[in-house]
Amino acid sequence: MGYLMGIDLGTSSVKTIVMAENGEIRGSAQGGYDILIPSIGYAEQQPETWWKAAAQTMRSAVADAGISPHEIESIGLSGQMHGMVLIDDKHEVIRPAIVWSDQRSVREAEDAYRIVGKNELGRITLNPAFTGFQTISLLWVKHHEPQNYGRISTVLSPKDYIRLKLTGEVGTDITDASATLAFDTANQQWSSALIEKLGLEPDFYPKTFNPYEIAGQITREASLETGLAAGTPVVFGGGDQPMQAVGNGIVLPGQVSLTIGTGGQAYSVVEHPYHDPQLRTHTFCNAVPGTWNIMGATLSAGLSLSWLNKSLLSELPYNDINTLAGGIRPGSEGLIFLPYLNGERTPHMDAAARGTFLGITLKHDKAHFIRSVMEGVVFALKDCVEILGGLGIPMNTFIASGGGARSAVWMQIQADILNREILKVEQAEQASAGAAIMAGVGIGRYSSIQEACSTIVQYSELSVSPISENVCRYEELYEIYKDAYKQNKALFQRLTEFQ
Repeated sequence: MGYLMGIDLGTSSVKTIVMAENGEIRGSAQGGYDILIPSIGYAEQQPETWWKAAAQTMRSAVADAGISPHEIESIGLSGQMHGMVLIDDKHEVIRPAIVWSDQRSVREAEDAYRIVGKNELGRITLNPAFTGFQTISLLWVKHHEPQNYGRISTVLSPKDYIRLKLTGEVGTDITDASATLAFDTANQQWSSALIEKLGLEPDFYPKTFNPYEIAGQITREASLETGLAAGTPVVFGGGDQPMQAVGNGIVLPGQVSLTIGTGGQAYSVVEHPYHDPQLRTHTFCNAVPGTWNIMGATLSAGLSLSWLNKSLLSELPYNDINTLAGGIRPGSEGLIFLPYLNGERTPHMDAAARGTFLGITLKHDKAHFIRSVMEGVVFALKDCVEILGGLGIPMNTFIASGGGARSAVWMQIQADILNREILKVEQAEQASAGAAIMAGVGIGRYSSIQEACSTIVQYSELSVSPISENVCRYEELYEIYKDAYKQNKALFQRLTEFQ
């Protein structure tokens, strides 16, 4: 029996799985790393740190599976989207990667709208200009680090660097390319006119391919570092959201992924490249040929809970966190949390937005704060879902993913706030599984992505249904939540200027 490997380069860790062709996960490994914050609002990571962690997880996952490296037939990748890795003509990294949560480039985002025109930029990319997007970060480097800009040979997305280290080949896929803000998303090609208008170099951008196409083979050097067999094929892979959707079996219109990872996303497959005229959502190329995906994104989902735990709760075990939250009545006795710890995307597109607890009284203890954070994150997802619904996106089936799917309390909060039945898949690590599926499609183990998902993805029999009493309470609280941002927006801007 042959096996497939899926590597997911996340924001806080890299996860690697060894998967049998029937979807059984035989081995797995995870390695963590930190986000570097050299200044307030900055978010960077060292690509070499990613590589060391990834290489170790590849070796460990094979050992955990108890197989020979030669039994790995193909390898796929998934990775955090929007980030920027700059390499020179020798494939050396020029500076630390600027990742998706970075907030330094507010001025550059404004410049992009001014130079290109907001409507025109939206028409081409189907996305808003926002801090942390690769092209906006590249403009920042050009303005503030001209010596580094002058050394650039190629601009890569994060997972593309890992594939470069594995194969020695430069390239990217259409899902990550469409998340850079330099891509003609509807026509699935780089927009040279847009790139040149922004004063950037078209030669910086690599060729694009489908996520399941073979990019190269494991080199002898990479074999020594990872323990994998030289010559093993590696496919291009894709962004973490498209890969996670595939791992959840989301390949048809009407299926919606609700992800609570570091960030949060409400994600749906569509047959046409939707354009939100108000630029509150993101439309990217999808892994399934002939489709796109539309997504609402919130920046600090699971990140909000991990921040609370690390900064204020002395790092409680997550079982304790769930127990405490489960003991508090829905609505946290009037305590509301706005999860805008690092600005916000959907629906506000406001880099100045700030995290806020509203309604604190003497009766509130740590359990209330935990639950209010969980509720605030799902309110942010509800913002995303409501906008997708307003655009006419079909939404029939809701599937939870990420950390939010591993918590019974958080699952119930999602069902109650969204007033929807929530499903989840049996398999763990959906982004890695999606990457492994791409690896299998690339070498012909599956005839299509759809066929692979029908073979592999199994849904849990235990769905979570909304509780009518809770739905009513949350509908009232949601209106207060929305007003809280509106009434504090100007204060957030003043605080940002003060800071």
